Parts: sequence; structure tokens; C-alpha cells
Amino acid sequence: MTGRTRAPGASRLLASAHFLVWFTGEFFRANAVVLREVLTPGHGIDPAVIRVRLRSRSMVEIATIMALISLTPGTLALNLTTASRGPLLTVHGMHASDPEQLRASVQEMEDRLLACLRRPAPAEEGVDP
Repeated sequence: MTGRTRAPGASRLLASAHFLVWFTGEFFRANAVVLREVLTPGHGIDPAVIRVRLRSRSMVEIATIMALISLTPGTLALNLTTASRGPLLTVHGMHASDPEQLRASVQEMEDRLLACLRRPAPAEEGVDP
């Protein structure tokens, strides 16, 4: 262990940069899938509607994940239900032959987003492993 310290917020900045690069790649990949469907209609559409329990708590977190899902071609955030166990988001996927894979991709997007929006735990922020 080196014991090097990071400036406060540096880990959030790094997480934000990683998220931006990751989301840009996902966005272009989704565009390519939809473009392929436009050029060869009817060969890849396998729609599904899923529900995902969100870990997001604030309205900013929830609104951001819903906007990013709807911004991604081939997916659309349909409904948000609040419950005692946390928000439940209904998502439509145009290319969702495996609904569990779609659910996992939404959860991955949320995990990466929350790493950008939330402050790291005090033990995580000050020490570089």
C-alpha cells in the first residue's frame, strides 16, 4: 500500500469519465443494432417489457436513469412505481430476446450512474489502493 491520497471528489470525477466513455460506447452500439433493423426489417425485433427494482433514491438519480434509458435507442422507460422496497421501473426493450440480460444491463447502467452521482464512502475517498 502506498498511502497516496486523492483530492476529494477525484474518484467521482474518474467514475464520471468512465461512465461517459462506457455510455457513449453503449449508445453507439444500440444505434448500430437499430440501424441494422432499419436496413433489414423484421429480423431482430424481439420486444420485452421488464421491471427493475432501482437502488436510486433521489429524484435526480431516478430522473437521470430514466432519461438515459429512454435516450438509448431500442429502450424506453415506461413507468415508475414507488413502493416501500424502493422504486420499480418498467422498461421496454426492442431487442430483448433475453429479458434477464436487459434487466442486467439496466442495473449495470444504474450502478455506473450512481458511482458518478453519489459521494464515495469516507474510507474509499481518501486512500488510493
